[in-house]
Amino acid sequence: MNWDAISALGELTGAIAVVITLGYLALQTKAAREASGDANRLERSNGVREIMLATISSRDVREALDKGMGSASLHDEFASKLQVSHDEAFIIHWLMLSWFWLHWGQYASTTTKKDLDELKNVVEIFYSNPGVQTIWNNSPFAKPALEDDFVNFVEEVLKSTSPPIS
Repeated sequence: MNWDAISALGELTGAIAVVITLGYLALQTKAAREASGDANRLERSNGVREIMLATISSRDVREALDKGMGSASLHDEFASKLQVSHDEAFIIHWLMLSWFWLHWGQYASTTTKKDLDELKNVVEIFYSNPGVQTIWNNSPFAKPALEDDFVNFVEEVLKSTSPPIS
């Protein structure tokens, strides 16, 4: 074997190493982008939930928000359906919304089959509760505010467990 052949073999080996390295870097960049997106979705979910939980902890804030958003009639409707007071209906409504956002954050993150199975079990049990379904099916801040993929996931799970309650 002469030096030209050895040099050509070295160049070919080096080129293959560069291609492998670039492929590895592309995979790492994709994984980092997915992790960043997951962190962003979870942070957004947590932020929304924190606001909702802070809102329900103050009667003054609840009353101001009810008036400012014009949601008093919605909470009256929930109060009637759930057989609770108007204020309790507001609390239940926003507490359920915080759960929905929590579950969306879990669903929207990179998930394994095990994660989705766990979430499916939560949805089967939690969302089949008549009070939860009342909020899920009637709140303008539940299904309309969440991603269609998550809403469809929940709806498919609910179809297999019980008839919906309006």
